Amino acid sequence: MLALGIALRLWSMARSGWLMDGDEATFGIMAQHILHGERPIFLYGQPYMGALQAYLGAALFAAFGVSRIAFRAVTVPEFMAFGVSIYFLARRVAGNRVALLATLLAAFPPVYVAASTARLWGPLLDAMTLGNLILLLAIDEAYGETPSRRPWLRYLLMGLCGGVGFWLHGQIIVYLATAAILLLLHDRWILVRPRLLAAVAGFAAGAAPVLEFARTHSYNTFDQVLGIGAQPVSHNYRAIALFYLRENLPRVLGVSTPWGAGPWWLKLPVALIVGTAILSFTIRRRRGVLGWLTLSLRQGEPVDALILFGGVMSVAFVFSSFGALALQFPNFDATGRYAIPLASVVPIILAAELERLQHRSELAAVFVTAALLGVTLIGYVRPDPMQVWQSPYWNRLPPSDTQLIAALDQLGVDAVWINHWAGTPLMFDTHERIAASDYYDLVIGHGIDRLSSDSLRVRFAAFPAYVFVTGQPNVPIETWFRNHGIAYDKRVVPDYVIIRPRQHVYPSQVLQFLSYDQ
Repeated sequence: MLALGIALRLWSMARSGWLMDGDEATFGIMAQHILHGERPIFLYGQPYMGALQAYLGAALFAAFGVSRIAFRAVTVPEFMAFGVSIYFLARRVAGNRVALLATLLAAFPPVYVAASTARLWGPLLDAMTLGNLILLLAIDEAYGETPSRRPWLRYLLMGLCGGVGFWLHGQIIVYLATAAILLLLHDRWILVRPRLLAAVAGFAAGAAPVLEFARTHSYNTFDQVLGIGAQPVSHNYRAIALFYLRENLPRVLGVSTPWGAGPWWLKLPVALIVGTAILSFTIRRRRGVLGWLTLSLRQGEPVDALILFGGVMSVAFVFSSFGALALQFPNFDATGRYAIPLASVVPIILAAELERLQHRSELAAVFVTAALLGVTLIGYVRPDPMQVWQSPYWNRLPPSDTQLIAALDQLGVDAVWINHWAGTPLMFDTHERIAASDYYDLVIGHGIDRLSSDSLRVRFAAFPAYVFVTGQPNVPIETWFRNHGIAYDKRVVPDYVIIRPRQHVYPSQVLQFLSYDQ
């Protein structure tokens, strides 16, 4: 099952020509740097997202050489680990039959979930895997029939997974919060139990890279988590909740995608099956859920933890900064991936309800499962793969820069001013032989200069070229050059226009031509 799920993801990537956006290319460049002796802890310029994917990429580069395909292969071990964690979590809360079906559903998730977790723009899937282990350990502790002989070991492992997850991705907090609620409901005196020290020690050990980085960087590592230095944003929680229910949740559940409206006959079956399953599951487990109001787990079962996680995830989204961003940038998918951890529990809930249906009618269960998987797989075929694998922030990246590289080499250009979403993949593909920088993003947009040495190369190059991502053969900057009597060389290749002035022209002089809209 997992092998087929991997094949589906790789097939979708291959349909896009192994498209790599700017964020992914940054991790790829970091992987190349690791091969040459660098040891980054976080994504460059962002001290709160672990560099695990870069290290995995470096290992694959060492074995198979540097390429987009080799870097994309990082998703293989990531998904395998996640799939195994889904199986063990589902088996613990619902039995082996449900675990097998849940693993199947996790192997063939909605295309939005697959694309969001297979992107190499941050180790979200790795954090989700660790989160599943945290939930598994917390469930064992809270619902275990007999007290553990070594409870400190269980707490140590939860803390260790939480610490490593904290290094990887902030979404681990949702899993830790769910585990903490379960443990508190199980034992109201947990805050004074010695075993809690084991969890703290485990967290410190797992988060050692974060703590060491913080120690050497004035502890600003935690500024993002605490919101220090952020611009104050007004939160309309009702509007955020509605946006979450209208946009984010349907995408994670497979009812819709951000790549165009699908036909109703595809949306309706998924909405009915998934909606009915979640509603039926929640109603069936209402006694365990209501027991939380009395701070008790006595009427509950391990499977109730799935509902608790879904609630914590939803509340965290609405009241976090991610929810505010959803309203700030409603015209593109800026925050949907932060609801993706729901994919840790939704396959298990669906599998549990499908098993109950099977007890009533095996034929009906087979039909519903086949319908759900069939509609899901159609969802991989219908959208344009070039849009599926584009960055949600900038979706005009051409499928290839091979001819661009050849044209730049022909001109003898090794430094270019270009939109960074296209420039970073260019540097990845040339192993930084060609340096690229985005003046508009750095100066006007106040963007993060993740590869400052390359930016300096462009800034101090004698005759850097200006590269525009466009399908038009002529660009407005040419008129400015002609009006100012500046000679230039020009090359037009598919999706790109190269303008190389024969004298140094500072980007501040032509800023009006460098915005993202050009």
